[in-house]
Amino acid sequence: MPATDILNPTQGWDVALGDSMNPSYGFTRKRATTKLSKKAVGGVPWTRETQNTGHSFQLSWLGRTWGCVQRLKRYAEQYEDGFFTIIDWEGGGRHYVGRFTSEISPTVTANNKWDVQGVTFEEIPQQAMVSYPSDWAGDAIAFFINNDFSDQKLATSSATNAWAQTARTSVAGSQGTAHVSLATVGTAYVTMDNPGTAGDWAQYEYRGYGFRLYMVKGPEFGQCDLYLDGVFIEMIDLYNAAEIGPQMVYSNANIPLDFHRVKVVCDGSKNASANWPVVSWYALEVMR
Repeated sequence: MPATDILNPTQGWDVALGDSMNPSYGFTRKRATTKLSKKAVGGVPWTRETQNTGHSFQLSWLGRTWGCVQRLKRYAEQYEDGFFTIIDWEGGGRHYVGRFTSEISPTVTANNKWDVQGVTFEEIPQQAMVSYPSDWAGDAIAFFINNDFSDQKLATSSATNAWAQTARTSVAGSQGTAHVSLATVGTAYVTMDNPGTAGDWAQYEYRGYGFRLYMVKGPEFGQCDLYLDGVFIEMIDLYNAAEIGPQMVYSNANIPLDFHRVKVVCDGSKNASANWPVVSWYALEVMR
């Protein structure tokens, strides 16, 4: 399948080409501007994601063999209506799936070498990948209940008005995300809590790849169902004999770039050892 066709499968020299398919420079990731941003006079910004567009790059190959140029032209033409993989070897080996959106225009230089400059590669969303991005510390971002402007970003069901924000105090064993630890934040953090009313839900929509979900675990907490884009994934049991605060309860890096909706639905059920069926959402960590 085209998703497994890789322009530059090796980091070093390609003996068959007598060259390397890695670009001479480029791979400075430009993340598409996909946010709608509004700001009232004297107010704070309000933003919303409007597109699922991925990254784009300006790439160049300088002083290359004709074999290298021919491969570039073949990939540009063969995948005009498709996609292929390109690997950022210098940036840690991250894969991107997309296509060239500008013409391959080689220029001959001295010693029968060729320059190909200013080639645009654009990522295409919703495509399967050979290797999904997984550098949580370097590429992911954490979303909490509220943003820094105190706008609630987590959507919740409103039929029973059972969801409520709760200020909590960190305890031994609490986990932050790869970017923001509870120790960095301090001892206080905020969660969105539900007493366990069956059918009540909380949902976060994001643009990106995989995600990690953090929820509170302890003796008071029950069970809930996790959905991704409306598809049931698994039941999550939040019981723990001792209060251990926020924990990573689910992680999946192998999700294509797109708009995604992570939804937790209360079961109204609990582990036999739990005191209550409470459900408490802390944060969502998203691969970008």
